[in-house]
Amino acid sequence: MKSSSLKNQIVAIATLLILSTSISHSTLSQSGSVITFEKGLAVNLGPFVKYPRYARSEFPTDIVVSKLMDGSLDRPTDNGILMRYSADSVVRWGALEADETSYFNSDKFAYGGLYLEYESPSDQVMMFDASGHSKAYVNGIPREGDHFDFKITKIPVKLKKGLNTFYLVGGRNPKMRATLYAPDSPVMLSTDHITLPDLVVEETGFKWGGIMAVNATEKPASGYVIESIVNGTKKTKTDVPTIERLTSRRIPFQISELTGVQDEQVEVQVNLLAKSGKQLSSVTFQLKNKESGELHDGTFISGIDGSVQYYSVSPGKVPEGTNPALFLSVHGAGVQARNQAGVYASKDWGHLIAPTNRGPFGFAWEDWGRLDALEVLAIGKKLFNPDPQKIYLTGHSMGGHASWYLGASYPDYWAAIAPCAGYPELHGWIQHTRKVETAIQKMYERASNPQRTKLLVRNYLHYGAYINHGNNDQVVSVEHAREMKKILADFHPDFAYYEYPEGGHWYGKNSADWPPLFDFLKTHEIPKPTEVRKLEFYTASPGVSASSNWATIYQQNHPYQLSNVNLQLGKDSLSVSGTTENVLVMKLDLDKAGLKFPLSIKIDEGSLTVEPMQSEIWLVKNKQGNWETSSQPDLNEKGPHRSGNFKDAFRHNVVFVYGTGGSREVNDWNYYKARYDAETFGYRGNGSIEIIPDNQFDLKKYKDRGVIVYGNADNNKAWKLLLSKSPVQVEDGKIQIGDRIVSGDDLGCYFIYPRPDSDIASVGVVAGTGLAGIKAAHANQYFMGGTAFPDLTVLGKDVFEKEYESIECTGFFGNDWSVENGDFVWK
Repeated sequence: MKSSSLKNQIVAIATLLILSTSISHSTLSQSGSVITFEKGLAVNLGPFVKYPRYARSEFPTDIVVSKLMDGSLDRPTDNGILMRYSADSVVRWGALEADETSYFNSDKFAYGGLYLEYESPSDQVMMFDASGHSKAYVNGIPREGDHFDFKITKIPVKLKKGLNTFYLVGGRNPKMRATLYAPDSPVMLSTDHITLPDLVVEETGFKWGGIMAVNATEKPASGYVIESIVNGTKKTKTDVPTIERLTSRRIPFQISELTGVQDEQVEVQVNLLAKSGKQLSSVTFQLKNKESGELHDGTFISGIDGSVQYYSVSPGKVPEGTNPALFLSVHGAGVQARNQAGVYASKDWGHLIAPTNRGPFGFAWEDWGRLDALEVLAIGKKLFNPDPQKIYLTGHSMGGHASWYLGASYPDYWAAIAPCAGYPELHGWIQHTRKVETAIQKMYERASNPQRTKLLVRNYLHYGAYINHGNNDQVVSVEHAREMKKILADFHPDFAYYEYPEGGHWYGKNSADWPPLFDFLKTHEIPKPTEVRKLEFYTASPGVSASSNWATIYQQNHPYQLSNVNLQLGKDSLSVSGTTENVLVMKLDLDKAGLKFPLSIKIDEGSLTVEPMQSEIWLVKNKQGNWETSSQPDLNEKGPHRSGNFKDAFRHNVVFVYGTGGSREVNDWNYYKARYDAETFGYRGNGSIEIIPDNQFDLKKYKDRGVIVYGNADNNKAWKLLLSKSPVQVEDGKIQIGDRIVSGDDLGCYFIYPRPDSDIASVGVVAGTGLAGIKAAHANQYFMGGTAFPDLTVLGKDVFEKEYESIECTGFFGNDWSVENGDFVWK
């Protein structure tokens, strides 16, 4: 640290001592160059927080945040009143001291938070290092937290001269800690979150690594280069993408392979270079150097956001000339993919690959965790070229949930599934205590239908299932397994069930690698599509899961309600018959089904004959409710490629674009929200989000990429390029939804709309009708697994107190992305 920075901090400590009478509840200590918070104020919000912080609520309530947003929060004091909720009942702040490890410990954090202060002698940038909190408000500005106490959330913050406040929202842990220190360099590398491959002796070329780069300046950092040096000889340079002001980003960089080097450990030095070539920051680490037949990690660039993700493989010892099987194994909460792959003994009939869920906790294998699993499944098929009839799915704990969920969502992908110590639905394990009473609440429940695995249970008919659970499991109760056993017993002819006597959540070495489980898998194969003569398939959204074998549910009558097809092929392959529910457009793949012409189709009490045509038949239900042949809907309509809900906008190498055309405060909050979202996705999903101002957005430069627009039509220049034809228009002072207008400067809005110049990408909108509106729009948990957002949400600034009661309008657009043909509810 520079001596001037250290001097400033010593002055700050002296200032704190002088002011100790007024702020003794927020004492700091200094050890070397680190300032540690030792005293603070805790609050239990009790009646104002409906659910614990770990609950899956889309809009968590917090009266402190509400007051921070409207500027009405009085400076807290010990025993001071935060809020009076009845004549003789109040919520009070209470003094709290950190323990000898610098952690504040309190059961209040499950329903509350921690308030801290720092008196700065000058305007300065410092690193705020905290953990155990779900998010932080630094002088009222939201920043990502460290929910899981990983100790990797170190964010640059601009402190003002004088009093600076920090409100840490409680999370899943009953403890929190916080420190401040000066940055080592204006732009620097961090070792807190590195994604690395193993080197493989037999491979040539380069591999991808990912490393955190921090911009501790008040201007975007661009023009930097990462130089990696392997074993002191092989140098590779990678351009660093722009890192916005006062934030961090996980940066992809290339690592050269060293063909034939037999050292078990290879040293890699990574340097951050300025435009001039000057070295600003450097870290050194060891990579494992392995043979391809050993357990090892690989990396890839994710199509979701361009970040570097890893997977782990446990290659089998499959005899040459044998068509191997492929096992996709999904890990539990807090478990790394490499640990998951490491529990399996090498198989002589197949190879195993383990994805990451974008992090140890990630997204509970839903949303972007689901997409990560599919990306790694595709990599596994390319790596091992398995027998397409021998693909299997298994996992433990949260991975057991993923086995149920991914198995139900993609039923023709697997020959068999094997959930171990799992629960079928996230909401059934972490109780979602919200009472679903209003039409608005029911719309959010509807948006979560793709996560409701038990709605899709008949998709398990596609394959065999092996349920494995310890009967003394204290983490995931065996009752979850028994429930699924009971459900399957009513209709499923091919499942096995085993309870390990007195087994806990992990009952020894073979808990996941249970030999009878793999014996069961070995007896199952995926039938070829032409062998599937009867097909029963369910989905709650074609955007999540649309197809099985030769049938595709392309559009629904009612979005995000359950749809199904139940079809039978005639013995002569000249007929298709059956029923559908909530299906507007479907496709039949004639080649996969092995159908012939002239083809007789009898579905839903209607019939038609199809003469020779192409290999696909498109069927649409007309206004009279009868099926007729059609052509594929225009790609600008909803379909499996782009079907909502709001979360679906955050993919296709998504870029965040913040508005700069409003008042200074509105522009700042457009950026604060974009930065907060990027930091949240970075923490939860090991993400690397590009953030740019609206005046840098260009349609061609960002072709076919998902775009999130922060701001409205009046202050974000990208709006006109992307949203001029949207049926929802957000301006200063009002929101127009179709022919209906909602007025006020305190409205926030989220919605998704197809990008007009792309057949695949969407535009997500995070907008406000004014300063209070964009502040309200930051109140969300759309990056938390288990939450769900319809296509459109309009909310008021009282969302921090009233939760779903603050929603003005929510719902789904029609298949043509119109309001008129959509399904919306109003307050």
